[in-house]
Amino acid sequence: MPLRDAKGLSLLGKRGQRKPSIAGAGLSSKDAVALLTRIVEAQGAIAASGPEPLDIMAAITQRAQELTRADGAVLEIRDGDSMLYWAASGTADAQLGMRIPVSGSLSGLCLERRRVLRCDDSELDDRVDRDACRRVGLRSMLVAPLEHRNEPVGVLKVVSAETFAFDAADAHALEHLSVLVGASMHGAIEESKRRDQAAALRDEAYSREVTLAGTRLMGVLARGQLRIARQPIVRLDDGTVAGWEALARFPEEFGLPTNRWFEDAALCGRSVELELASVIAALAGMGEIAGDAYLAVNVSPEVACSDAFAAALEDVDPARLVLEITEHTAVDDYAQLAARLLEFQQRGFRIAIDDTGAGFSSLRHVLSLAPDIIKLDMTLVRGIDRQPRLQALVAALRTFAEGTGALLVAEGIETSGEQETLQRIGVLYGQGYHLGKPR
Repeated sequence: MPLRDAKGLSLLGKRGQRKPSIAGAGLSSKDAVALLTRIVEAQGAIAASGPEPLDIMAAITQRAQELTRADGAVLEIRDGDSMLYWAASGTADAQLGMRIPVSGSLSGLCLERRRVLRCDDSELDDRVDRDACRRVGLRSMLVAPLEHRNEPVGVLKVVSAETFAFDAADAHALEHLSVLVGASMHGAIEESKRRDQAAALRDEAYSREVTLAGTRLMGVLARGQLRIARQPIVRLDDGTVAGWEALARFPEEFGLPTNRWFEDAALCGRSVELELASVIAALAGMGEIAGDAYLAVNVSPEVACSDAFAAALEDVDPARLVLEITEHTAVDDYAQLAARLLEFQQRGFRIAIDDTGAGFSSLRHVLSLAPDIIKLDMTLVRGIDRQPRLQALVAALRTFAEGTGALLVAEGIETSGEQETLQRIGVLYGQGYHLGKPR
């Protein structure tokens, strides 16, 4: 068999061509949905591996190996002029801690080009260190770049002792997994920050600040100073408003952003109380929404499973309300959450998964909770008109949504270029400052 693409397979293809989605990898729509399901399951398992960075990295290599049916997998982190084997699985586990030079390696070239590369036969590929491959018994490999905050930091590589072990579908799978890994890396960093906050909480001075935050929050709720702004969710083709997302707003006199109030509520153990107050305030204004547009309210799994939340929805028209489930930590009881959400769906409420593609849980929510609406996190939308990798991932999620009967809504659209690119991919709905600010 001749060597395929002597310069390595790139998912971008020839210069100027748009990168295909999973469905463009020679797969039927059914197989494309199945493949993306496996990718989402892999990302969910990675996210569930725990907050420790090393545990997450070990899970990444194991799942990458399983996803591509490789003999082994390596997560390499750039350290100066060399690539450090930071985590490994399978046959690559014996090379843990090994260093290879950035210059002259396929990993280094992958970082430079910021795209997936494939070596079908190390004996015929001049881009690889042939002697090093012989020493470890490696004949073919796939290498995908890893990015954090839009900067290349390393690569995810799967390897095999056989030639031509990987095909285009494997390349697409590794491509999408490497994009999703960035969210898990970010989650590990955020978990470290949370632990630092918890340690600070034990400090007497910080405890006084928490007490002050709780007093401030309860005062605002007692005085009825919590208000609701609504941001439109529109059809991208004609701008028709399909719905409104309810967003909590707090008195400007305190000079605190909205997320800070919810963080303070979590520190004080009043998250459920604040969420319920926000939902009740949002429902009180439903009569102001014209036509058949819906209202979307954000709720955590804990609130969604509470009796108080169910009671708040007793007199609400289910056709006019969407429940957006958002969560950035692991769900303790998926069976209970799924059962409660199914009850709401049977009553006519629609379920949306918020922030899909970010945090620990959103993709697992998509797979486990059968939502009616999937909302793409703004990290997958921001700059999508300039990033083919994001375009490929969103196209794959669109295929997944179509295969499961869910609607796709893009969050955080801020430019006409982002809107036009999303429309070209086939995303029908969106929200963001370009389409309408909260009011």
